[in-house]
Amino acid sequence: MAPKELQLTAAQRRTVARLRLAAQGLLPGIPPGTSNAPATTPGHVLEALGMMQAQDLSQGCWAVGVRLPGSGLSDIHAALANGSIIRCWGARGTLMLVSPQLHGTLLSVTAPRMNATMATTRAQENITEDEIGTLAQVARERCAGAGATRAQLLASFAASGSSLAGQRGYHLIVAVSLRGVIVQGPMEPGSATRQLFLDAAEWIPDAGQPTDAAAALVLLVQRYFESHGPATIADCAWWLGVPLTPVRAAVRELGQGLGSTELGGVTYHYAPAHAERWAKPPGARSVLALPGFDEFLLGYRDRSATLPVEHAQAVTPGKNGIFLRTVVASGQTIGTWRPVGTGTGKGTSGSSTSATGAAHPGGFVPFEPGLGPVRARQITARLQSQLEFGKH
Repeated sequence: MAPKELQLTAAQRRTVARLRLAAQGLLPGIPPGTSNAPATTPGHVLEALGMMQAQDLSQGCWAVGVRLPGSGLSDIHAALANGSIIRCWGARGTLMLVSPQLHGTLLSVTAPRMNATMATTRAQENITEDEIGTLAQVARERCAGAGATRAQLLASFAASGSSLAGQRGYHLIVAVSLRGVIVQGPMEPGSATRQLFLDAAEWIPDAGQPTDAAAALVLLVQRYFESHGPATIADCAWWLGVPLTPVRAAVRELGQGLGSTELGGVTYHYAPAHAERWAKPPGARSVLALPGFDEFLLGYRDRSATLPVEHAQAVTPGKNGIFLRTVVASGQTIGTWRPVGTGTGKGTSGSSTSATGAAHPGGFVPFEPGLGPVRARQITARLQSQLEFGKH
């Protein structure tokens, strides 16, 4: 059965999409979430959004960078190096960039669900709670101080008597991480893709560690709607990877702390401070080159407000959970893009050609023909900004 969200009119979808652009800090000059000013550091971005999907670290870095005009990849790496942002398995069994202040809060809500989901795999791998507990202490000791590479961490597991056969090593690292004892921080020396593992208690000593999971959920639900609204309870439950019922309870507890509007028979929640934006949604002329897995799409269960249903398969062509990079204009996804260029494959200069033979800027592949010269120049500029981001 199609979700009720699909009953939105075209005008309502455009409004919701543009309001989400503003809430997520994707429009210049507009603060993300309920921040008092536009974000100026990666830490500010994560404080507002809470967490951002980042199983592909390079694309996760661009997801932060696109919300920080003028920033470079080195700025995101510096934030990982100083602990103002971290990476961990935050929700849905997926690696996320997370605000360190939310680390304990987040895991108190999401870890039980992830552990339950992974129980069958752990049983098949003969991974027990006793083994996880033992390795949690091993990881604390090995990752203290300067941290440890993945290889060093796994070597310490093996030295303690654990088998690393098959995928067992990976599952052990995830299990220990969900205990909240280690996080990923600075880049591994000499690597642009791998991070060091750090002792969480030492690296982020001020991280929240609430004992009341219900209170933690209320905080996370509020953060979600402030930074992703307008969105539905189903969207929020998807984002956190938790059932609908506790999210509904959290929304009831927040009461007037959330704004709400009914569209197509479905209630959409958002920050009360954003209510005035409904009259004239910002971002009418915005054009963005977003990474794959960006929160603008992945932050919602139903993405039809921003991605036409008929084009959804073009963004996830293999139906395998891999999302291509997207170009978004006025809040609507109008095509995909890929880095093109010379040897490294990381440039965005030049042009690509559609099936009809029409040339498009960079690696842009539009859903529909008829790209005008003004829009083409805008897209070229956005693709160029991503290239510049990777150079600095």
